[in-house]
Amino acid sequence: MFDITFVPDSMRALNDKKLAKLVGASEMDLRYEYFEMEVSITTDEFGSEAFPGTPALDFVFCLLLAARDIRQGNPGRISFTENDLLIHFTLDGETVTVTRSWDPVLGHCAVAEFLAVAFRFSSEVLEFISRRYPTFQENPAHRKLIGMVGELRAS
Repeated sequence: MFDITFVPDSMRALNDKKLAKLVGASEMDLRYEYFEMEVSITTDEFGSEAFPGTPALDFVFCLLLAARDIRQGNPGRISFTENDLLIHFTLDGETVTVTRSWDPVLGHCAVAEFLAVAFRFSSEVLEFISRRYPTFQENPAHRKLIGMVGELRAS
């Protein structure tokens, strides 16, 4: 079993200054300075691990890139902006091995499950943020992420 989830109530409201800049905010600003929330990753082997205060869009970008890498037969990873932690995803036949840089316990899931979770999680985060901040949909980074989600769905 493999899952990635987020806690919607953990996302703090944007201040007036960030809200005013949302439509024109750069991709990097959106990835690193907006929409922090608690994200959890779960496998049967290591259970559930929560990461409070995670920049959600950066996590989504990294996860979508990791899914693209796995689809292409390459390893993928999620790197955390706020620290030096890494989550690696390595393809081994029809299985993805999940390695965390801080813990030797490995997790495993089927490739199809990994890709489905990446699609669902990314879609849900983008939908949640768009409902809460509709002007986010006008930002080019939103369109880029929606395109990446669409690529994942098409695969």
